[in-house]
Amino acid sequence: MKSWFHSLGLSIQYFSRIPVPFKLNYEEATIKKTIFFLPLVGWLIGIILYYFFQMINIFFPIHLQSVLLVAFSLWLTGALHADGWMDVWDGLGSSKDKEKVLEIMKDSRVGAMGVVGFVVLFAVKTVSLYSLLDSKYLLETLIFTPVIARWGILLATFIFPYARNNGLGMEFKQWLRCPFFLLSTIWLIPFFWLTAYSLLMLVVLLSFVLSAGFYFTKKLDGLTGDVYGWLIEGTEALIWLVFVVVAV
Repeated sequence: MKSWFHSLGLSIQYFSRIPVPFKLNYEEATIKKTIFFLPLVGWLIGIILYYFFQMINIFFPIHLQSVLLVAFSLWLTGALHADGWMDVWDGLGSSKDKEKVLEIMKDSRVGAMGVVGFVVLFAVKTVSLYSLLDSKYLLETLIFTPVIARWGILLATFIFPYARNNGLGMEFKQWLRCPFFLLSTIWLIPFFWLTAYSLLMLVVLLSFVLSAGFYFTKKLDGLTGDVYGWLIEGTEALIWLVFVVVAV
């Protein structure tokens, strides 16, 4: 039980900037289990975003609120997933073979395609959020989307192979067996009484994660940590776009 508690703390610490006020155990077995709590980190991020919105809603006009919220969400996650988003676009934009694409994605430097991809992502998320802040889809947008997007990583990790022979992503893949994956659905249970759009969000998630997963498996023989980040950012942007269409 103590090991799980430390894994929870490590998950919060690694996947967000939310402070953890106790000393953590960095053993390999503890680190592997952090992926299980990724959707819970999504809950924390979503709730913080919602209350951040309540705070800035008092002082700023709605168009500026959307910019501040997207910027704050990037800060709150340490831009970890946005970094993966840019790395993937750099790799895909190179039009090279598998090994070269993986090498480019691992490079800490950001290329032109990564910058373009980030600008498009920031623009899409900001304008979508601007359209949704005064709609009835606020909870789905700010609180629920970060949760389901992160649960999608457990789905992708469980279903698809890992493209590299080592790394933290491979450790996640090796640890996430069927019982733990099925147990991870507990993070989604609140959806079914907190929102009437839970099935819509699940359909969007499944469609995107599965189609992207098959694409990257064909392209790279599997997924990577950068692809996981790409999936989180892409899922959030896509769900927001769907709600923009629904809200019209």
